[in-house]
Amino acid sequence: MSRRNYGVDLLRIVSMYMIVLNHVLLKGGVIEQATKIGIGTLNYDLSWLLDIICYAAVNCYALISGYVGVKAKFKLVNIIKLWLQVLFYSVVLNIVVAGVVPRAELSKSEMIQMFFPVSYQRYWYYSAYFVLFFFMPFLNYLLKNLDKNMLQKLILGSIVFFSIGETFIFRVKEFLALQSGYSFLWLMVLYLIGGYIKLYDWNLWKHDRLIFIEMAVLSFVVLLLLGGEEGHGRLLINYPAPTMLFMAIALLNYFKDLRLQPSQIKWVKVFAPLTFGVYLIHLQPMVAVYILQGRLATLAFESPWLLVVDVVFVSFMIYLCCSVIEWGRQKLFYLMEVETLAEKLNNILVKLIYASKKL
Repeated sequence: MSRRNYGVDLLRIVSMYMIVLNHVLLKGGVIEQATKIGIGTLNYDLSWLLDIICYAAVNCYALISGYVGVKAKFKLVNIIKLWLQVLFYSVVLNIVVAGVVPRAELSKSEMIQMFFPVSYQRYWYYSAYFVLFFFMPFLNYLLKNLDKNMLQKLILGSIVFFSIGETFIFRVKEFLALQSGYSFLWLMVLYLIGGYIKLYDWNLWKHDRLIFIEMAVLSFVVLLLLGGEEGHGRLLINYPAPTMLFMAIALLNYFKDLRLQPSQIKWVKVFAPLTFGVYLIHLQPMVAVYILQGRLATLAFESPWLLVVDVVFVSFMIYLCCSVIEWGRQKLFYLMEVETLAEKLNNILVKLIYASKKL
């Protein structure tokens, strides 16, 4: 049995915090308000710089899936457990928000959609991951059976077409169907890269922290030179962009080699299993619309350095509150023996699959 890499688990925590901070800036309305105040102001620049630093975090999660998944045994029950978790927040938080927030309305379509979170893509990442999950055995076979040279060519080709090509060459964005990275296909590319790093490491550069800083600065400079979001400034601020891809790879490279102390590992063990719940809670559709959307825009009026401090602090508090809620959800599922239910559903599906083979 391979030893658990707690550095990678720490990256899960850090990446999810970065995702929360990114949503505080974007969905919370900070960047939108800073733009209204004035493009080129220090608050505008700082808001976008924070966003750029955190933007690669989603890519990190898909890289981690490949890094961990390439040597893991495929278990159908894993996606069932995740689906039950997603379903819980999709339904329960709809009801809670509708009951607590006066202006929140639970429409008929919302009532239907909350029971089908994958079909209606209530969480884009989970919907894309749901599809990716069933391709993992085939991707793992590819990763393990291609020789290193062929695999390097596959990875290089994927980066050229799906990262560089998507960003600079293919101007009709439907051509590769990447949807700016909000797709199963982009997660699959990242899965392959993550799996390759696990098997062969990543030796394209030596200094991960320097690469991360350089790519972030480059993205920021291009944003300013091209006139901000109003122009084409977000050219390098998209999930498939080479800068965001290399920043994510640099983070995985750095964290996978970290050697944590026992006292640090203890806290990582507490918070790492809660990270997916943090995502599901703060981005639950009704939570995002009625509780987060535009509620933090006033932070853009603060002094530049207070803006940074408050964005960092508010993001931390959201992360902490969501972690506590997710901890409670896990305890509730334990008491309700939901894991047993997941195992039963798994057994039923496995029997159906074997029965279909005999037809």
